[in-house]
Amino acid sequence: MNERDATNTALSSALRQLEIKHLMAFEAIYSTRNISRAGESLGFSQPTMSNLLSRLRSVLNDPLFLRQPRGVLPSALAEELIGRVRRALHEIEGIIQPAETFDPASDVREFRLHMLDVFEATLFPSLIRKVQMHGGLSFRLLLTAGVPIVEALESGKADLALGIPPTNHPDLRWEELMPIDLHVIARRGHPVIDGAVTRAQLEQIGQVSMDMAPGALANGKFFRLVNRPERHDVVLVNRASSVIEIVANSDLVGYANRLHIEASPLRDRLQVLPPPVPVNALNFQMTWHHRNEADSGLLWLKDMIRVTLAERRAELGV
Repeated sequence: MNERDATNTALSSALRQLEIKHLMAFEAIYSTRNISRAGESLGFSQPTMSNLLSRLRSVLNDPLFLRQPRGVLPSALAEELIGRVRRALHEIEGIIQPAETFDPASDVREFRLHMLDVFEATLFPSLIRKVQMHGGLSFRLLLTAGVPIVEALESGKADLALGIPPTNHPDLRWEELMPIDLHVIARRGHPVIDGAVTRAQLEQIGQVSMDMAPGALANGKFFRLVNRPERHDVVLVNRASSVIEIVANSDLVGYANRLHIEASPLRDRLQVLPPPVPVNALNFQMTWHHRNEADSGLLWLKDMIRVTLAERRAELGV
């Protein structure tokens, strides 16, 4: 037996000495990075959580979670164990409460979505048309400008997020939806821009831009542009739709997603131009919390979103 096999055998033996509530406490602390919040999520008191963590540390001979100014940080062993613990809890949950199947035709459910207004404009109306025959389904859209994605998904305020996910967050899962695909837009009949735009023009003409200042847009720190020319921001907004609306009615210019532009009722009033240098290679993502991985209702909704978005992109030629 090699050293790693011996270590794994010892860990397995240690885990057999623990009860389910110890594993629940371990997973909750790992997910929240905070012992008090973990206790609240499980309905355990602070002394109970302290005792459970103490027992875990004793059995596993490891601190597991290291105190930080704002919570705790998992140790290397905690990072190694979390996958096994989650799989064990998932299996136990399946024994106690077999997975339910979701029937959109008969079930009653409100889906809570953290959705950038790009998707409100391009995806959501078509999605609603597809599902409106299911009278028990409803949707609640969060004000994304003010609610961080992590907070929305961890707290349960949102079931699903459509936008840009935080980087490498251990409790979130995501998949790519479509390229951000930014183009320069200017109104038709613009006094300077006619059919093409140069870097020098973008540096001189006033722009409408998304406000990425700290605190202005809850998830703005996850969005980064590269090679963007120097610019003169005349108007800062927190909705991508506002960029399109203002540009169509002024001599300012801006950047907007190609699908969003093509779906806009203002499309015929705009020039849509490739930027003189590439500014972004990121993708929009669909994001959810790991605890909802097997939620049959969300599995159905994610499929509906994939299909609907693919149809809209094909319809608009994007």
